[in-house]
Amino acid sequence: MEIVYYFDNDLNLCPVKKYIEDYLPITSGRNLAIITNIDEKIRHIQENPCKPAGFISKLHGYNSIEIKHRKDKDIVIRILYFIHGRKIVLLNAFEKPDNYKKRIEKELDKYYLLADIYIEKFKKTPNFYEEYK
Repeated sequence: MEIVYYFDNDLNLCPVKKYIEDYLPITSGRNLAIITNIDEKIRHIQENPCKPAGFISKLHGYNSIEIKHRKDKDIVIRILYFIHGRKIVLLNAFEKPDNYKKRIEKELDKYYLLADIYIEKFKKTPNFYEEYK
């Protein structure tokens, strides 16, 4: 399977790639370790697309699947993706606190809803992507 970044034509960017560049710049060994671990998880999915792993969750009520990676003791990075044909499409990424209050739940739901929109857009125009490197 090929791994690709979803490219949002309206925003002229790849949301997951932008997240990595903006929030995890390789300016420290810690960020490099986080990026390397996330890459290992993505490569695991590539090699075992039907094999469940502890860092993968199918989201109830949404069409995307999420990869979870602990950033620090209070924050978990969530990377949303879906599989389309022979492509693993990385849709969106964000950070989610471990112990969040109901008031920010609606804010977090926006990321999942946006991923569903990205899925529909990708299905209509499956050529809008960038290779994952």
